[in-house]
Amino acid sequence: MRRVNRVGLDLNELGSYRWVATIAQSHNERMTTNGEAPGADEVTRSTRLAANIGAVVAVAYAALYLVTTQIKIVRAASPFGDDPWDFVVSFGSIFLAIVVGATGVRSLRHRESRLEPAIAARIRTGVGMGLLTIGLTLASDISALLFAPLPEPVAAADGRLALIVGLILISGATAIVATALLIRAAAIAARATTAHPAADAAEPDVLDDLLGLARDGAQWLPPIRTPVDRLTSVVDRFLATSPASPRRHRLAFGLVAAVASGLAYDVWHAVIEGAWGSLFALGLFSVLTTGGVFAIYLATLGPLRLIREAG
Repeated sequence: MRRVNRVGLDLNELGSYRWVATIAQSHNERMTTNGEAPGADEVTRSTRLAANIGAVVAVAYAALYLVTTQIKIVRAASPFGDDPWDFVVSFGSIFLAIVVGATGVRSLRHRESRLEPAIAARIRTGVGMGLLTIGLTLASDISALLFAPLPEPVAAADGRLALIVGLILISGATAIVATALLIRAAAIAARATTAHPAADAAEPDVLDDLLGLARDGAQWLPPIRTPVDRLTSVVDRFLATSPASPRRHRLAFGLVAAVASGLAYDVWHAVIEGAWGSLFALGLFSVLTTGGVFAIYLATLGPLRLIREAG
């Protein structure tokens, strides 16, 4: 039953307003040159530092991935361009896209001087999942360098192999630094709190944070401020009240997104690599991609709070 006070405010919605008020207040605070508001506590500072260096690792790994998969002359010399190493790289990149995207949105949205313990924990979880994935893919790449024959032996002399090794070393070195900082941030958080943050149904999910970022960005562009505010209000209302909201059908939404990803991969492969050799290969890779994306969605749905439950 909906409980309403004298002024007509739905008391069931008060829990979510606490989060909105905290975020709104934080964005009105003056930011320092390093991106933190004055008075940020040690948990907040250490979490943000780990997240920022984690972002550097993600950029370094993205450079390695793009150079070794999209630049044909380098890809031809890569020892991890064939299965099983290519399988690890492919699914690792899908996992990273979801983890880095969700963690980046959350980190950018929540710039308050003191992060809520639950938000800080989500950010550290995302950084940890990303670093673990990058570590596994780098280990796979190194094993290919050590044990797989070079597709083009001349690559060792013309600089292509050195480029690949250099990108791996940069990714690995930055990942080690980020891991150390993440361990430090987790230790500081453990000393600062006596228990894990309590579950809170009003805690924003990634969809909330995306809408918030859109509104924040529109504040810098007055011509689009009003249309963006209206659009985000419509989307927010749909997510909260519509029977078709992803929050009411989280598994179904993940499955639809996974199928769409599988179809998109088929189209992308046909454009980049040429037409599929057979319908069997087309179907097999579509099923593998769909299954992989759905499994990754399930693995990250709760820990990263991609989509919260309705209510």
